[in-house]
Amino acid sequence: MSASAQDDSWSDTEWDDDWGKAETQWQQSGFIELAYGHRLESDVLFEEQQTLSDLRWHQEFDYQHDAFYFSWAHDVWYDGVLTQWQLDLRELNIQFSVFDNTDFKIGRQITTWGTGDLLFINDLFPKDWVSFFAGRDDNYLKAPADTIRITSYLKPINLDLVITPTAEPSRFINGERFSLFSPFLGTQIGGKEVVNPKNSTHTEIALRLFKNIKGHQLAFYGYQGTEKSPTAIDDNNDAFFPKKRVLGASYQAAVSQGIFNVEVGYHHSKQDNNGDNPLVPNSQWRALLGYNKELIKKLNWGLQLYLEHTQDHTALINHSLNPQFEPVQNRHVITNRLTYQALQDKLSWSLFVFYSPSDEDSYWRPSVNYRYNDNLSYSLGASIFKGQKAHTFFGQFEDASNVYFRLRYTY
Repeated sequence: MSASAQDDSWSDTEWDDDWGKAETQWQQSGFIELAYGHRLESDVLFEEQQTLSDLRWHQEFDYQHDAFYFSWAHDVWYDGVLTQWQLDLRELNIQFSVFDNTDFKIGRQITTWGTGDLLFINDLFPKDWVSFFAGRDDNYLKAPADTIRITSYLKPINLDLVITPTAEPSRFINGERFSLFSPFLGTQIGGKEVVNPKNSTHTEIALRLFKNIKGHQLAFYGYQGTEKSPTAIDDNNDAFFPKKRVLGASYQAAVSQGIFNVEVGYHHSKQDNNGDNPLVPNSQWRALLGYNKELIKKLNWGLQLYLEHTQDHTALINHSLNPQFEPVQNRHVITNRLTYQALQDKLSWSLFVFYSPSDEDSYWRPSVNYRYNDNLSYSLGASIFKGQKAHTFFGQFEDASNVYFRLRYTY
């Protein structure tokens, strides 16, 4: 699924301090956060019904020199749900330019591109679905990876190349915090880590060619690597990350005081060319249309229409071990986002809804954030899943529905 992104705004840094000489700068920022979440209904697979219980410290350091730029960001937190300390190195990279038109960014970093809002077609970089469902800050939906990013600004077209020497998977739902549906067992599984595949050692290569022509933003994408979640099963009944190739394109422009975008991508399943391997997902065409604008002052609205078309669907059904649990040939999703800001933008109300008429399920994300002052802020929200069938994408997570609260002190 894709987050709205033209640049790497997910990793923007506040500039608080100025240390050192005139030609160099040290900058730092961070926050301490308490977060708690609880299920709206009990999941019988879990003894405890907490979905979030974090005491988190986030810290960023940046060093700017005439010749290079260094960035470091990490999170340390105690996870009360898993009852263990966690460390996440989110950034550790160096950036520099050559030839006056090419930028290098080497090391651990967060990468995002594409035009969708929480719908991902050509953005094949790792996501953190556990944090997203649990109610952590939306910035944590994007997970880091150790990569080399090269961006060249050329006259005919600009080029973005991202090389990940060892594939970095998404932080997928594995049963530890939320249960999931197993099509092979025909029931929910979870209460502990029940999906634990070996990480892929393949190299991933992502390419974007992009150009802004008088306000019309065009981009073409290519990807060679693996699926970000373990969606396939091998002969030993172990989950693994199947190989895939993706080709796509996007367009974005201002239309009638709003922003219109369209994006399309062909996801080729390299280990299931004919669609007759029931243990590997079929190839798919994916497409979306989007439009967002300010309806009235401070009230923004966004709409998206999304389609997943599964190729060789008849072969999939004919060879499936459990055809009743296979995806429909054309899965449709409609999203709506409403955001309202008040009290001099200190108070923000938000509602994001995913609704699939083909799957008859939905995912509701209401939230409110209040910035008391420059240091202290509060967030209250919910993740609510609804579905008519236990095996659909959102329907399988009905027992994961939760409410959460976050208190953050920024320095």
